[in-house]
Amino acid sequence: MRILFGSSPGTGHVQPMLPLALALQARGHEVLWATGPDGCEWVRGAGVAAAEVGLPTRARMVEYRRRWPESAALSGEESVAYMFPRLFGAVTAGASFMPLLALAREWRPHLVVSEAADFASPPVAAALGVPQVTHGFGLVVPPARVEAAGQFAAPLWEQVGLVPRPFGGLYDHLYIDIYPPSLQLDDLAHIGRIQRRRPESHTDSRGPLPSHVEEALRDPRPLVYLTFGTVFNANDAFDAAVETLAALPELVAVVTVGPDGDPTTFGDVPDHVAVARYVPQNRVFERAEAVASHAGSGTLLGALSAGIPQVCLPQAADQFRNAAACASSGAGVALVSGDVTPDRIRDALLAILHESRYRQAAVRLQDEIASMPSVEDVAAVVESLDATTGDASNETAG
Repeated sequence: MRILFGSSPGTGHVQPMLPLALALQARGHEVLWATGPDGCEWVRGAGVAAAEVGLPTRARMVEYRRRWPESAALSGEESVAYMFPRLFGAVTAGASFMPLLALAREWRPHLVVSEAADFASPPVAAALGVPQVTHGFGLVVPPARVEAAGQFAAPLWEQVGLVPRPFGGLYDHLYIDIYPPSLQLDDLAHIGRIQRRRPESHTDSRGPLPSHVEEALRDPRPLVYLTFGTVFNANDAFDAAVETLAALPELVAVVTVGPDGDPTTFGDVPDHVAVARYVPQNRVFERAEAVASHAGSGTLLGALSAGIPQVCLPQAADQFRNAAACASSGAGVALVSGDVTPDRIRDALLAILHESRYRQAAVRLQDEIASMPSVEDVAAVVESLDATTGDASNETAG
């Protein structure tokens, strides 16, 4: 079977789907991934063939700001709600639709798998008459945002002579949900068939770590892992968190600034704080007793999969909702806007380290995640889809 994957190029959208692509390849299927140029680097590095379709991440944001300059005055959840339909339904889908359609018509996939912010793939799959699977990257996106994005993408359906579908066609066949059910904030009744999948990201953990990181992982003091991912890692909250850790010599910390970040950006830091560009999360999670982050889905779900409580410092995208879900579960503390000071970060960090209720809640979620279907289980479900079995039904699996 030929399976076409589609996504925007951001690592937070690519990484959650990589395990499924690799699992399908291992089962003998031919996989091709269509995404922006920067996303292709991640995909090819994991061993999956990729085709460049659409704009790179920075160019998409430049175009979004150009078309909607008023967006610069928005912040927090208001900014996210305004951005999602326009960035993904208009800018991203608009730039990738025709190249993706040409690629699909030439390659003739039997099935399309795309992520929950890809509004170009559903009309392409419909034009070809093949089923399309939507793969979540975190919490289910609020239905009003998806519906609005679908309206921006409606002209793409009309270009191929089709009537635009509700929610941009994302939920017409199968939705793969990687979020623990107890953490979901919204009713999912608007989604048809849901297949749960244990949240796992593809991580290359081979090779030696930087020597100062190795030393930190061997240090007997409690270890805190601090990361703001690969996109939202230059801000006052990150600076405040590093300042907090520098003032807590009773702990040891591993801080990552992203593959394109500068490890010297924080100046001289004490020896108990190890700053690096990138460290495979699973290597740190084996040792960490607490995580402080922007609450990106990959970091948040990875930490919970390891039973680690966390301090959430959301900056953009789905991070505010992730932080709210984590805090409401009891597995962490969320600090937003004015709450983000070194003193407040210190108090939150010491609370999740020393109050057992946070660890207990994180372990409960760890058990819930472990009980979700594996990527191999989900690959078997996906490969069984065809044009007659891909129809939506009110069914939840796993």
